[in-house]
Amino acid sequence: MPHYDDPATQRVRATILASGAGTNARNVLERVAEGVLPLAVGAVISNDPHAGALDVARDYGVEACAVIWQRATETRAAYDTRLIAQVARTQPELVLLLGWMHLLPPEFLLRFPDVLNVHPAYLPLDPSADRVAMPDGTTIPALRGAHAVRDAVRAGLAWSGASVHAVTEETDRGAIYVRIPLAVPAGTDEARLRAEIRQLEFAAVPAAILRWLAERGRMREEGEHGKR
Repeated sequence: MPHYDDPATQRVRATILASGAGTNARNVLERVAEGVLPLAVGAVISNDPHAGALDVARDYGVEACAVIWQRATETRAAYDTRLIAQVARTQPELVLLLGWMHLLPPEFLLRFPDVLNVHPAYLPLDPSADRVAMPDGTTIPALRGAHAVRDAVRAGLAWSGASVHAVTEETDRGAIYVRIPLAVPAGTDEARLRAEIRQLEFAAVPAAILRWLAERGRMREEGEHGKR
């Protein structure tokens, strides 16, 4: 992978949204610290005040921000408005959903059009497809939604994987940036499968970010060329 050690290199402003332990957030922040990813991460935002992702942010000197939905007294729309305001404050060019467990409203995507999500399943390239072809020629269900790992185990699927995709209003149906398949031995339980997928995510997320950056750069070059 290329390194971005030159301090003059333009870094892209990014904000991470994460609800859990923050293992993918740590992976990204490590790659940033190593100069592999040219990002300036403005904040890690969580909807759980006890999320490990907030501790990860502090470990790397990144702002840790908890935006909690007060369900007893606050409407979902009001919460989403507060969340959008907090993200907007960090002025991100890219938003990374790394284990974020709250569906984002259309207003969020209108404000922040460049959002990538990591998903613990091997998703089809065709966003309208409900099955996906695996390397051995078989097909399995496209496991979308919050319980993809559990669903894979309960169905006894021989394949799983990890994907990073653009976020759209339709859950887990955005354009695929990176996907990695995983063969699943018979008898694999949910904890083991989740751990193995997590290792794939550690490779998939940085690769997807680099692809997004490359495509963004190419679009800018084409735009500049068109002005000449």
